Amino acid sequence: MTLVTRCPDCYAIFRLTGMQLHLCNGNVRCGQCRQVFNGFVALVAVPEACIQPVAISAESALDRPESGNVAVMPVAELSSSADHFGAQPSAWKTSRWWLIPNALLLLLLLGQFVHAYRTEIFVAFPAFQPVLNGYCDLMQCEIDLPRHLHLLSLESSDLRVSSSAEPDVVALSAIIRNHAPFPQALPVLFLTLTDSDEKPLASRIFTAEDYLDSVTDQSALDGDSEMQVQCFLNTGRLDAVGYKLELIYP
Repeated sequence: MTLVTRCPDCYAIFRLTGMQLHLCNGNVRCGQCRQVFNGFVALVAVPEACIQPVAISAESALDRPESGNVAVMPVAELSSSADHFGAQPSAWKTSRWWLIPNALLLLLLLGQFVHAYRTEIFVAFPAFQPVLNGYCDLMQCEIDLPRHLHLLSLESSDLRVSSSAEPDVVALSAIIRNHAPFPQALPVLFLTLTDSDEKPLASRIFTAEDYLDSVTDQSALDGDSEMQVQCFLNTGRLDAVGYKLELIYP
């Protein structure tokens, strides 16, 4: 095996020996362009059969740099079967045209990230809400409010006959609290009427439209706040003596 390296300035390939590499800590001078470089950086071992030496001028062979660096001798380009340095100098130059499609792909990826995590961004960075609203107006989407049910609780609830004139109509009232520091979507109330043995007799789902007043214009439960709700239910001839109330998200 033979050690070869490439000049980073003119891209000429050179054959080196261990003595030349260790003489000046790997610093060598190119025999063609006179550029000093470190031979260890692009050092590769290749079979001897792949290298065909070429004649060099007496000036290159006898040159000794004043700084003590080793002048290495050029060799012919390796064959295509074992050519680790066959790239032309122009191919080694970095082209900037690839930055344009990469920038477009990055913008597309950023747009997909914002679209997929717009709710999380709204929660983490409330100041970005105008930007997110503008984005959703452009993309015809909506910012879904968070729905963390474990951060909601029923502080109190009560079920009683609405009036003596209408004994079959009962009024359900409750206080819902949001323990999260951010707004959340309004939950659904799931009411189950039970008998004396706590067996379910009937159930009813109350959406936000059912338990909010018609004049109340509220689409979210503010962070660290509570809401008092009330709705009415006609129990008919059900002999209900108890109830169970739950908060759910459909």
